[in-house]
Amino acid sequence: MGLTRSLSTGASSLRANQQRFDVISNNLANTNTIGYKSNRANFEEQFNQISKYGKAPDSVGGNGIGGINPIQFGLGVKLGSITQDMSQGTIETTNRPLDMAMQGDGFFVYNMNGKEMYSRAGNVSRDSDGFLIDTGTGAYLQGYNTEVDNSGAAVKDATGLNNLTGQVRNLQIPDSVTSSPKQTETAALKGNLNSGNPENTTKKTSIKIFDGIGGSHDLRITFTKTANPNEYNIAGDINGSAVALSSSTLLFNNDGTLNTPLTLSATAADLNTAVGTPVFDATTPKNITITLAQANKLTAGLTSYSAANTATFIEQDGYQPGSLLDMSVDDKGVVWGAFTNGVTERLGQVVVAKFTNQEGLTRNGGNFFSQTPNSGVAVIGTAGDMFPATKVTGNSLEMSNVDITLQFTEMISTQRAFEAASRTITVSDTLLGEVTMLKR
Repeated sequence: MGLTRSLSTGASSLRANQQRFDVISNNLANTNTIGYKSNRANFEEQFNQISKYGKAPDSVGGNGIGGINPIQFGLGVKLGSITQDMSQGTIETTNRPLDMAMQGDGFFVYNMNGKEMYSRAGNVSRDSDGFLIDTGTGAYLQGYNTEVDNSGAAVKDATGLNNLTGQVRNLQIPDSVTSSPKQTETAALKGNLNSGNPENTTKKTSIKIFDGIGGSHDLRITFTKTANPNEYNIAGDINGSAVALSSSTLLFNNDGTLNTPLTLSATAADLNTAVGTPVFDATTPKNITITLAQANKLTAGLTSYSAANTATFIEQDGYQPGSLLDMSVDDKGVVWGAFTNGVTERLGQVVVAKFTNQEGLTRNGGNFFSQTPNSGVAVIGTAGDMFPATKVTGNSLEMSNVDITLQFTEMISTQRAFEAASRTITVSDTLLGEVTMLKR
């Protein structure tokens, strides 16, 4: 019986080490797999056969016999568990806008045939319908899309950015996405009007502004020196037609800084009258305010020093409609679009899933994991906001975390253990052969 036990024990070692080698070879095969997490095989005793139970000491006052330990025979080894190493892989730059890598805990969320899947691989493409998908399987990347009104236009928040729905859906950025036009509401003017300008000296400056449907117009301001010290008349016109301004006179202080007014304004209704069509939004209304100087920064605004006439428009906040040029992803997983009108718009946001026990996830192939009873339920949120320790890196991919040096070291130890188990079986067979030769 003893010899057959050693054969069985050797066979269990062969089997266990073969399984360990399967794990090692799979790790090495996935050395260059995006987002792959390596595995480790853990062995444990199979079970033990107790030949003789021990006994307690039988003594009184030091007289008698001591205790005896049990006699046990080990019956081999088995694969107890396979541990998933979920540590961070190396982040490599790809310079591809829709490639994403995750730093910290968490997974990208995908939907494949109605089933939620989770992955550390962020090699994403855009299909013909504008959906962001996993390039290998076509699974839909999940996230928050932009909110649109009944007309299909993006709904803006108080800061002028596109609102996000807050509902986890297939993330979609269609080719038809555009940057809507914005009517000019603010402009700024700075520079100098020479304090030595004689009466009737004029200085003109103009800027291109935009109406509610993205049409461009030339807004011009004319400064004319009056006979009064430090005083100028102001006149405005749009496309050559006069438009009323909130003030017709400009007054400077003796030190050359602006006294009044600090701002000029033109109503949308007056602008429509001047251009002859109702293209400016006069119902909200969206009037134009021109900043000449700020009360706490008078020297940085329009001045009247003894210097050249340099008064000019420097900026305005309107723009024409634009089409999508390029996309990028920031640390919070927000997808930004750059448009031909020079505007950057928020187009969506990638969501992140976290688990109490991420090592409890099962692998489904294709770089995907799925939820199990021991992994816990996926907690869905966003990087940086709900999960401050997690960051999404655009133009990058997370590579495999396989340590080749460690895998080859384990391969050697596995090979030696397999050889030793093989030798155990060979020697047991030789001993059995000797036993069969006892009778001739």
